[in-house]
Amino acid sequence: MIEEFSEEFLPTEILHREEQMEKIREVFKNFKISKMGTNLVILGCTGSGKTTIIKKVIREEDNSIYISCNETKTCYKTIKAIFSIQEKTHQRVLELTIKKLKENPKILVLDEIDKIERADEFKMLMDDLNTIYRKTMIPIILVTLKIDIVSTMQSDVRKTLLPERITLPSYNATELKDILRSRIKNLNLDSKIDDGTINYISAIASRQGSARLLINLTLRCIQKNNFTFEYIDEVYSSIIKEEWIGFIDNINENEKEFLRTILELGCTEEEHISAEEVENKLGLSTGRISQIISNFEDYSILKSWHENLGRAGGRKRLIKFKDKEIFEGLNKEVNFDGKEVNN
Repeated sequence: MIEEFSEEFLPTEILHREEQMEKIREVFKNFKISKMGTNLVILGCTGSGKTTIIKKVIREEDNSIYISCNETKTCYKTIKAIFSIQEKTHQRVLELTIKKLKENPKILVLDEIDKIERADEFKMLMDDLNTIYRKTMIPIILVTLKIDIVSTMQSDVRKTLLPERITLPSYNATELKDILRSRIKNLNLDSKIDDGTINYISAIASRQGSARLLINLTLRCIQKNNFTFEYIDEVYSSIIKEEWIGFIDNINENEKEFLRTILELGCTEEEHISAEEVENKLGLSTGRISQIISNFEDYSILKSWHENLGRAGGRKRLIKFKDKEIFEGLNKEVNFDGKEVNN
């Protein structure tokens, strides 16, 4: 593996994220002075640099504890992982964690908090973080792609934590060019990756606004020693297919059924349908349908709006796919017979 294209690689300079990193550094600076600080929620879509910037600041400051919720998945395992406490009961683990944080205060960083998928587990974790903060006042930093993460917290948790939001926008093609040039500058690939190739890879990756996609595209071209535009297109299609399959595999059964239903009802990137149509088809409550729609908006799959359709139609929530590429990608991977397409 070429180090500059590995998952663990941290560039010397993080491009186009200085403003967001300064806000994070400010929390660490205040913590050094007073052992207190603002709580943060770092938001951004996949490939926007969330994990990269927080790991960069963590390495610079060296006074935090980093937990990947993608590895822990549950409340108990997440709290246990803070100090690797070996106790059988959840309450005892929480008590000892608080005791150790009082003795040796460190900022808590929970990455990929959205990987705590079960609602009951997320609620318990928020309650535990609420308790930890009230008893220690150490800053807590949550990293997630769920833009509504704060609104899903219990009201008492929101009032206690009052997290400041730092939002990372998707990268544009120009920013992705800068990132790619910085990654390849020491690899002696000038004869293979010329400006035209850099521009093309960056333009392709800008469709998703993702540095992760940019890096994966380039790495596969390097591995195959093939930098033709045809091959770049082929690799892009393959990666997107893998991502859609992974996405479908990881959403819950209600969300899968919802997705199949809106496709069956004729929802596209151009043609909208109403939430009421989906509700009638699935037999789920209005609240549950609304929640699922919001989830798909968080995934950047759908967009919704409310519209008054007149006296007969009333005010309805309308939905359609965010863009053509998303619609076509999902439509290829979903069957109406309830099975995902994996070939």
